[in-house]
Amino acid sequence: MLDNGIFTDGPQPMLWRPELDHARLRRQGVVESVVTEPLPFACIGTAVGVLAGGWIGLMIDLLCIGLAVLWSISSYRCWGLDCSRPGWTRHRRDRGGGDWFYRRSDFERLPAASRDQVDTVFQALTAFDETAVLSWLDNAVRVEVHQVAWTLLDCLHDTIPARTVLARASADLAGDAVVALVRYELVRRDAAIAVGVQALRETSALVRELAERVTAPGRRAALRADLRCLRLPEVPSTATELREDVRNRVRAVHDVLDLAGTAP
Repeated sequence: MLDNGIFTDGPQPMLWRPELDHARLRRQGVVESVVTEPLPFACIGTAVGVLAGGWIGLMIDLLCIGLAVLWSISSYRCWGLDCSRPGWTRHRRDRGGGDWFYRRSDFERLPAASRDQVDTVFQALTAFDETAVLSWLDNAVRVEVHQVAWTLLDCLHDTIPARTVLARASADLAGDAVVALVRYELVRRDAAIAVGVQALRETSALVRELAERVTAPGRRAALRADLRCLRLPEVPSTATELREDVRNRVRAVHDVLDLAGTAP
């Protein structure tokens, strides 16, 4: 459900659009990366090499094909689907902002309370990717949770244009009826989003709690098995023996000093 993307401003958790077909997009990316420009370049270069003939023509063919392959790989890496690999971040096409995915930095223009809601949504979704939950939770439920989370992020992101326009409104227009209506709608939507985010967080907590209970017997058995395999080392008595030896030596010295009548 969640993925870890690497962007120009560092790694960030990201949520893919629920209905996104990654396999189809990957095929489309490969086709566009090869057919758009590298393939015609390779064909023209190969034709030039054939016309040149001999070793020079062969070298031209190999060079053009090699450049076309590198060009295709570069185009695919910049196409925007493979976000988890480091490198190429500055040249990769940005598909965020709800196009293909959402990430935290897509909501930087929101107020602090709304950004906290975004963080809550991402944090709540981590529960549904845990191994303990995946082992028993129906995939249809995960799909539904994915859709709900995307809808909440969509609603939050859709308020950015209205907030931007209101922030530019001058003080003498603050009492305008349209401005007041938009502010009211924003407050109403924020309240509804807050209810949805809270419900998602509570659902995540319930799933975590149930996962702990479901997996408790197995985890307890594994813990006991690990503990049985442990062999605690014996504490050496060297320190104690050394202390007694030093104590006896000090006592002997004191006895000698007492017999000699010498004050210590």
